[in-house]
Formats: sequence, structure tokens, C-alpha cells
Amino acid sequence: MAKLFIKLWFIVLLTSLTSYWIQRVVFEWTREATQVSNSNERFRRQFVMIGEVLRPYPVIQWPTVFADLQEKVGSPETFLGPSRLVHLGTLTEEGVLDSAKIDKLRAHQPVSVDLASGNGYEVFHTVLDSDYVVVLKAPFAIRQPVLIFGVFSSTQFTWLVESSLYAFAIFLWVGMFRRDMLKLERSAGEIGNGKFDVHLDIKPSAALYPVAASFNTMKDRIAALLGSHKQLTNAISHEFRTPITRLRFRHELAIEAQSLAEKDEELRAMESAINQLDELSTELLEYARLDREDPKLDIAAIDVGPWFEELVAEAQDVAESLGRGIHVTTNAEVESVDGDYRYLSRAAANLLRNAIRYACTAVKLTLASHDGMNTLTIDDDGPGVPEAERERLFEPFSRLDTSRDRASGGFGIGLAIVKHVARWHGGSVSISTSPLGGARVALTWPAVASARQA
Repeated sequence: MAKLFIKLWFIVLLTSLTSYWIQRVVFEWTREATQVSNSNERFRRQFVMIGEVLRPYPVIQWPTVFADLQEKVGSPETFLGPSRLVHLGTLTEEGVLDSAKIDKLRAHQPVSVDLASGNGYEVFHTVLDSDYVVVLKAPFAIRQPVLIFGVFSSTQFTWLVESSLYAFAIFLWVGMFRRDMLKLERSAGEIGNGKFDVHLDIKPSAALYPVAASFNTMKDRIAALLGSHKQLTNAISHEFRTPITRLRFRHELAIEAQSLAEKDEELRAMESAINQLDELSTELLEYARLDREDPKLDIAAIDVGPWFEELVAEAQDVAESLGRGIHVTTNAEVESVDGDYRYLSRAAANLLRNAIRYACTAVKLTLASHDGMNTLTIDDDGPGVPEAERERLFEPFSRLDTSRDRASGGFGIGLAIVKHVARWHGGSVSISTSPLGGARVALTWPAVASARQA
């Protein structure tokens, strides 16, 4: 808003200065022409009268005769100011007039000059085509109204110039604003037609630049959301297709089974596929719920000792169910941390479960607090995660290409949920290389957390 105000103020100031300059130039030109006209019309009788009085006398006596005339008659100051008679050479020496005006006087043309005091002006005219000049001083009050171009009064001309310039400035301003609005309209129409490669290009100095920047950001986010939705839909289709195909295949085998033992074996395989579908549905519903809204967190102090014991016990159960001989160790540098026990436990359990799937022999759970931040770190001695793949793994249904099988890869939702939990606590989650040789996943959040409303 301040930027827009400054720009508008600058345009008004520039318009006012331009208007002042135009009026000054025109007024100066018109005033000089008007003063010459006044000299010919209003002062003609005085010049003629003085000339007729001086005509009978020799030129050398004119100053004396003019002085006697002023003494006897007096200066007609009720109409004109004091008058005087000077030689043209004296005016040239005094520098009262510039060379152009001197040339006019030599050509026996009247000349008008404003007084330095600003209270009037003087009219110069030669006497009887001689080198003597009669100077009459007149106040501005007796001047005729100035007509600009012979049509407008000075007040009318001032109003005309200022209103025209302001109208032109507003026209330019509205024109630029309308141009940007048309760009915005076209871009919105193209996005409405599904063309997200459009970019609203508006100069940073334009009034609509903040709107354009927000528009481009919104467009990029919508494109990303649509792309993510498409990718998520494809991933869900893939996840459901595998157990459904296995279930259909086992069902056909069960129908064709020759013995009860073979039928029971196929039914057990079908039950495994059904359990997988049930687990996938549960994970999808949970992720959809967490992704839809930010829950109200129940922030409280968490006793780290019992918390770690519970996490390790659950991790060992996962390792046994997968037939993995993984040794889980812990290292807690703090006795308690602030956070939502339920969601932090869910995030830590997801991280431990992933680490156990990929670890060879060892997983380490560490909790530390430095510089006002808590950091929960899970290290493993597995194959690690390529740097190019690390950020992608936090998206739902994203897994490494070498882990598409259910024995190690899961559904690819665990890390996406961890990312949500970290964001709710005002923190972040990242993947790096572990000192154990595998992957390190670090969940970081402020040491002094506060409850958030959904």
C-alpha cells in the first residue's frame, strides 16, 4: 500500500510541476504580448501628448522641458505611476533592457518590462522617432484581463491545463492498471482451461505485482496438488491392484483344488491378501484424516525413559514378525521433552519400523536437545538412501525402486505421516547418511512446544 501511495504521489507531483511550467511559459509569452498591446492602446494618448509638447523644442532641451512639464502638471499617479524621460544610450549603459528590447526601441516599437518588486510594470517608447525614451510606470491592477490565445482567461486556462494533465495522468495510470488486469484475466482463463504452464508476467513496479506474485504461487501450488493427486491416485490403484489380483488368483486355485488341504492353503493365502487390503485401507483412511486437517495437539511433558522402553519393545515385535535379528539401542541426553505423546509416538514408531525393514543388524534411537530444539534421530546400518531420493520419500506411496515388495517396502505412507507430525509441532524431518553406514532420519521440533488449534 505504501509503495502504491508513493507512486501515486509522485505522479501527482510530476503532473503539478509540468502544469506549472506550461502555464508559466504561456503566461510569460501572453503577458508580454498583452503589455505591448496595452502600451499601444491604453498609453497611446500619453505618448502622443508628450511628443506634441516636446516637438517645438530642440532635442537638447527636451529633458528640461519634460522636467518643467512634470513640475507644472504633476505626475498623473492616479492613473499612471511616475514617468521619466531618458536617453536610449543611458538605458543601454544601465542594462535595464536586454539587447532584444533595445533593438525594438531603436525600431520605435513599445517595450514592456515587469518591475523587480512585482507591483507593476514599465512601458518604454521613443519620442517622435528620436533616441529619447519616455518611461511610464503602471501597476498591474490597471491592466486588462489577460486572454490566453485570445480565448481563455488566465483562470480558465489554469483550470484547462491542470484538468487536462491530471486527466492524462489518470488515463495512463488506469491504462497500465487495465493492461495488467487483462493479463490477469487471460491467465485465469487459461488456468481454468487446465493450462498450468502459463506465467503471469507483471513488472515489479506495477500496482498489481503482489497480486501477480500470489497468483503465480497459487497456480504452482494448484498444479503441484493436481500432480500429487494424480500420482496418489495412480499409487493407490497400484497398491490395491496387487492384493486384489493375488486374491482373485488364489480364489481360482481354491475352486480348482483337488483336496481339502490344497483348498485350506489357498484360503490362508486369500486371508493374507484380505489382511493386506484391510491394512492398506486403514493406512489410507488414517493418512487422509491427518492430511485433511491439523489436529489440536495435547502438548505435555513426555518422560523419555518409559517412552523409549515402549518404542523399543514395539520395534522388537516388528523385527520378530519380519524375521529380522535387529538389535535396537537407545541414547537419551534429556529426561523429558514437550510434545504430543500420541503423535510423536506414531512418528517415532514409523521411523523405527522403516529402519528395521532396511537395517542389516543394528538400529539406534537417540534424543538430544540443543539450541532450543529437540532432535529425535534414528540410525541404521542398512544400504542407506541416495541423496536424490531423500526428499521424495516423504511423499505418500513413495518408495525406493529396490523395495517395492511388501516384505521390506510397506505402503510408503509412514514417512508422509512423520512429515505431518513434524509440521504440526513446528519442526521438520530430514534424511542423511548415518555414522552406522545406512540412513539417518532426524525429527526436529522446538524444545518449548505449545498446543495448536485445528
